[in-house]
Amino acid sequence: MIIKPDGTVRRHVSAIVLKTLLDQGLRVKAFKEMSVPRSLAEKHYAVHKERPFFQWLVDFLTSAPVIVMILEGEDAIEKIRNALGKTFVQDADPTSLRGKYGIWKGVNIAHASDAPETAKNEIALWTSEGGLEVSSDAQALASQYIEHYIKSDIDMTMKIRKTVVDAIESNNTSEGTIDILTELLGKDSNGINQSDIRTLAKVIHDFILEEISNKNK
Repeated sequence: MIIKPDGTVRRHVSAIVLKTLLDQGLRVKAFKEMSVPRSLAEKHYAVHKERPFFQWLVDFLTSAPVIVMILEGEDAIEKIRNALGKTFVQDADPTSLRGKYGIWKGVNIAHASDAPETAKNEIALWTSEGGLEVSSDAQALASQYIEHYIKSDIDMTMKIRKTVVDAIESNNTSEGTIDILTELLGKDSNGINQSDIRTLAKVIHDFILEEISNKNK
């Protein structure tokens, strides 16, 4: 599982995602916060290589730090995916993690393997090229992360979501939206470089531009 940049940059949100999964009895076998090399992101999304949105996916995953994990437990895949909700934020149950904290469409806070074989392949990729390691202290690291960031009551999800949706609906292509998104994303981003936050805001702005283009075709 990966908590994507839009989740990791918002520390309170990422802590809630982690706590929700651990509360279901899942065990953390590997835990790492990292910046993703472009080569690794391209391999992770290789199945989409011929799709027009491939480069955006790569830009998104490499824009700011992510949290990568290996989770273990009975029916782990089903539990994780049910907790997250449907892939597109607007289709997700409002009580699911994506329904509550996702931004819009595929800017959806997390990736989770969808089948045992997929999980096996993704674990192999992220351990060999991402430095992800199974460790005895992974559960403790995740618990410490939750304890450190869950206390914040800052949640800018609805303001960020409204900024994105309003821009799409009004055909607003202004780069001023990048400044607004940078400010909102940075409200609870302890330890994240400002340059990474702005890069993420630019990638979300690229998403807005593409949505406007598709809408007006």
